Amino acid sequence: MTSQTCSTIVYLLLLLTSVAVAVSVKADTSSCRDLAERSFSATPDAPTHITATRFVRATADLPSYCDVMGYVAPQVGIRLRLPDDWSGRFHMEGCGTLCGIRAIEKADDPLSRGAAVATTDMGRTAPYPLDENWNGDPEVYPKVMRSGEWAYNNLEQELDFSYRGTHKAVVASKAIIAAYYSSRPERSYWRGCSTGGRQALLLAQRYPWHFDGLIAGAPAGMVPAYINIFWRTLTNFDDDSRVIFGKNQIPLLHQVVMGQCDAQDGLEDGVINNPWSCKPDLSVLSCKGRHASSNCLTGEQIASVERLYEGARNTQGRRLSFGVPKGGELGLLGYIRENAGELGTFEPMAQDRLRYTWFDYDPGPAYDARSFDLDTDYYRLFTKALLQTPDNPDLSKLAAYGGKVIMYQGLNDLLNAEPLIDYFKKAVRVAGGRQDADESMQLYLIPGMNHCRGGPGVDTFDWVTAITQWVEEGRPPGAVTGYRRKDDVSLPGAGSWPIRKSVITKTRPVYPYPNVAQYSGSGDPDDSSNFSPAPVGY
Repeated sequence: MTSQTCSTIVYLLLLLTSVAVAVSVKADTSSCRDLAERSFSATPDAPTHITATRFVRATADLPSYCDVMGYVAPQVGIRLRLPDDWSGRFHMEGCGTLCGIRAIEKADDPLSRGAAVATTDMGRTAPYPLDENWNGDPEVYPKVMRSGEWAYNNLEQELDFSYRGTHKAVVASKAIIAAYYSSRPERSYWRGCSTGGRQALLLAQRYPWHFDGLIAGAPAGMVPAYINIFWRTLTNFDDDSRVIFGKNQIPLLHQVVMGQCDAQDGLEDGVINNPWSCKPDLSVLSCKGRHASSNCLTGEQIASVERLYEGARNTQGRRLSFGVPKGGELGLLGYIRENAGELGTFEPMAQDRLRYTWFDYDPGPAYDARSFDLDTDYYRLFTKALLQTPDNPDLSKLAAYGGKVIMYQGLNDLLNAEPLIDYFKKAVRVAGGRQDADESMQLYLIPGMNHCRGGPGVDTFDWVTAITQWVEEGRPPGAVTGYRRKDDVSLPGAGSWPIRKSVITKTRPVYPYPNVAQYSGSGDPDDSSNFSPAPVGY
């Protein structure tokens, strides 16, 4: 056989393979039922058991699909929906806070586009009621996701929650998909925000072969000891644990800050484009007498606000956390829960973090965050925290596999954008500079957006299309259009793209870091075409 003949045969085989990938794969009721009888216990590193399947008929927004529930040993819960007209893509959806749920419905938009979708509870399956569609009640989710008792002296589950459970779930999901369709995914994608964003970066850093494209929104825990979750409450207590600056005064503070800084970017729209350029004069809030009122603050209250803006420092003056972003003051309502003079309380998950998940030896339910010492206790948080901190800036292996990652964060986010920006800068340096880094990573900062969504800025983006076009067509995302919808901060859901014009209240572009959108000075300020890129100040 000549070399030319061999080349021809190889070419034809490649051509046939590409054709096979392009053809959608179908499945049906019987194949879904049969899947429940298949054994996946021999899956390497992820012995898996399917506990239930059901075939769901198509609706106006979703295709027919096989709904799959199961677990990976010992108890990493997984959930998949496998469409009967599969595009060859695999999409995995991240979780939030301390997880414990399998909210597969959050992946309805990629499912409606033909992707096989999956999610995981990250290794801490919690019992909660399901409806007839096997979905949980969104009202119940926070009760599960924000509780930490499961981690009490339970290092194995903490390892799964940190990174191992997500890895197992990916391996198991791909094995189930390959068995169901008799074909492995051609392309694999991840999307997540908060804890899901942390999962995305850990996958990119530790398992860079799993996904072709990852969307990492507002990654939680970018610093190993994220103390703001309780410190912002603690620093606002007096010696008797009474609140200094009250929750009913937060809107007043926000109003004054916006009045001084909103127009700095050339547009008064309730959004501060560059929070680092905002230097509010808090003296205008000073009460003339000794007592606070609904429209002024005492000197002690102003001092407390200044600490909140500055962030935590120990007695040596070393910074331990970042401060409240200017424009994001309303987010303090999650940390300051009482009015001035009332006995203060911590957000329950903040206490649970300290009691059950951060210290090497969990102090347990009797621990009170009021006893936390910034000089000594801060450094005790690093050993276990490092298990789940996604701060390795070396993404060279992801780039070598051809992988791409889009990172984004709102500038009103009280989780603070600074740690993610610092991480991105380090990753760029490790990659050899911006030109090389741009081949595999981009960061977007979103003025006015809260944590993951919400806030006065735009908060809805088709990141799925952006990452898909980058991976499959070689088209870097560049400027991405953001939308604000009428009274809706939920994920768009099935069949939502393109967004209906009737629900859009404004559009605005977001640009790769270091730029944000700057108003041109004329035209409709709710129309994205009237903005251009301008550098942010951090």
